Amino acid sequence: MRYRLPPLNTLRIFEAIMRRGSIRQAAEELCLTPQAVSQQLKQLEAHLEQPLFLRNIRSLTPTQAANTLYDHVRGGLDRFADGVNAIQTSRASQQLYLYVSPYFATELLVPRLGNFTAAQPGIDIRMAVGVDLVGLDDRAMDAAIHWDYGGNADYVETPLIDDLKVLVATPGLLQRIPLHSPRDLLKHSVVTSLVANSLWDDALDLLGVRERAPQPFMLLHTHAAMMEAILAGLGVGFISYADAVREVAAGRLVAPYGMDLLKQLPAEKTPRFSLLIKPDRKNSPLLRQFTRWLLDYVCTEEVVGYPSKCRQARAPQPVPGRRRRAALP
Repeated sequence: MRYRLPPLNTLRIFEAIMRRGSIRQAAEELCLTPQAVSQQLKQLEAHLEQPLFLRNIRSLTPTQAANTLYDHVRGGLDRFADGVNAIQTSRASQQLYLYVSPYFATELLVPRLGNFTAAQPGIDIRMAVGVDLVGLDDRAMDAAIHWDYGGNADYVETPLIDDLKVLVATPGLLQRIPLHSPRDLLKHSVVTSLVANSLWDDALDLLGVRERAPQPFMLLHTHAAMMEAILAGLGVGFISYADAVREVAAGRLVAPYGMDLLKQLPAEKTPRFSLLIKPDRKNSPLLRQFTRWLLDYVCTEEVVGYPSKCRQARAPQPVPGRRRRAALP
């Protein structure tokens, strides 16, 4: 045999211990128990026939042999990674794995996705749907389209579109519990999202209702579930703008304070859909094309029916007194 090496997994574990400085932290990174990591380290030391660390209760000190070995092991693992990346590059350039909020997926993305795939022959798109943001690295995903208030520092974030909400109820519910004044909203059950938000308090503030009362809340995980609960007369609640336009026009719902109440909220209090890209994929040509396609073809005022504050905030503002340079092709 040309290579007389210890088991390669012991070298990977050794590299993590050296880099993290402790067995416990290496175990957390590798999703192993500290006992399993210690056992692998002992196996490596037995193969080398010398200790790699001086151990005491509170510290782990690498020996000179460990420092020498570490440089070679780290370089070797880097070479392995380079090789894997080299053969995956062509495949990764034609593969897009997304994690998408359910409403965005069904109402905005999927109906228009054929326009994107037509320009990307042979592309392999995989899409998981969910409300709660998951670790993209854990599932080997490239990007997510997520509903929240923004500020996801772990990812490269591109605001796509505000999710403008409308406060609605069924005509029958408002006959039973009329809204003679905004304060009468405190008599109703409230249907809203299980995902953290401040929409109810913000709506009451806009209507000048400063007091709060103990009210039954129905917190549901998806927009579709909230729609069904409101249509069933289970409470007043919030639905997205396009659905409100359709249901109010059909007479199934009423927007007692108009369609534009929550347009008055500042950008930081308006929930939105954002594209979140893993930092190591931010320079992907495919993801750049996908981002531009979302902004130009999907997340537009013509599609959703209203202008978005988050889009306006991203637009470059001209500097007074300075001529704008022509855009490059």
